[in-house]
Amino acid sequence: MSNNMQNTHTEHQAADAPENPTQSAESSLHNDPRVRFVEETSKYVYTGDDGISYEWDDEKHAWFPMWDENLIESQQAAYGPTITEETTSTPRQKGKRKQIYTSEEPQLKKPKAEPKKRPNTSVYVTGLPRDTTVDEMKEVFEKYGILMEDLATGQPKIKLYKDEQGNLKGDALVSYFKEESVDLACNLLDDSDFRLGVPSKIRVQKAVFQAKEKPPNSETEQPDQKLKLDKKVVQKKRQKLEKRLDWFEEQSGKKADKFARVVVLKYMFTLQELEQDPTLLLDLKEDVRGECEKLGEVTNVSLYDLEEDGIMTVRFKEPESAELCIKKMHGRFFAGRRVEAHIMQGKEKYRESKSQDQTEEEEKKRLEAYEKWLESQH
Repeated sequence: MSNNMQNTHTEHQAADAPENPTQSAESSLHNDPRVRFVEETSKYVYTGDDGISYEWDDEKHAWFPMWDENLIESQQAAYGPTITEETTSTPRQKGKRKQIYTSEEPQLKKPKAEPKKRPNTSVYVTGLPRDTTVDEMKEVFEKYGILMEDLATGQPKIKLYKDEQGNLKGDALVSYFKEESVDLACNLLDDSDFRLGVPSKIRVQKAVFQAKEKPPNSETEQPDQKLKLDKKVVQKKRQKLEKRLDWFEEQSGKKADKFARVVVLKYMFTLQELEQDPTLLLDLKEDVRGECEKLGEVTNVSLYDLEEDGIMTVRFKEPESAELCIKKMHGRFFAGRRVEAHIMQGKEKYRESKSQDQTEEEEKKRLEAYEKWLESQH
């Protein structure tokens, strides 16, 4: 406010203002209708003949005008064009009652775009045996997708957690390249036995990450050193990984989609059982087909009679049926053996009789065994 405005009110107070209300007798205050005590502010207030309200300042022992719209209008009328809209708007923005003195709409800040959500490609595993190895984890979890590689070491990103003494705690973090692999691993591995024939139920869930608090005495040089190390290797490692993944998408896209429909069943038979019963091969294929057709359309069932692990494969029309098959067959007992089931990776090369050049002696033995079985049936 200008000095002219302040002087005007000072002169007005000297001529018309009541005396110090804190020193006046109660009777004089009651006789002055202009003075009143405001309980909310614990201050004395009086209204002058000009209609402007004044408030008593105990520290300065003087009456000061109360700033409101009526006061502003009266000052503008008194000084006319000398008080411009521009000059009055500046102090208003600094005052506590900014919204009283301006008719402008508050400026709304443009909301910041939400950061793109980073895909969760990791699973958290609990219930692991205390002697679990990274290679063992890799063998189990790579069946459900491509494992992410550590950029510095080239090893799969599998972390086995340890306690302060360096002993395994029984939990781990496994990172995949694609988010879809997380759902597949959770659906098919959760609440399953980690090791065949050993009661070792594991839980597999989507990993939940929390912000890590920085230790109070942590050194600041280590992150810088790590960044320097990463810059030297990250670019080459990432390019190598991208080339590998590009090749997978381009060359193996259709192949991967095809293998997603194929389920591998292990320990379905023994070689001794096939030798003792030549018809077991056909009967077993029919039984497996009948059981799997309950889950979806089956296009092919194969039995690899030269594999000691008793390998069979079932090809479905839809990948969803293959997932249901794994959920149903994995860990199930068949002829006293616990079956293992997983999606075919495309790297497997299983052996069967029709795909090998057998010697005449081997073929002769098989025919003789079949003839003996026929004779025993009569």
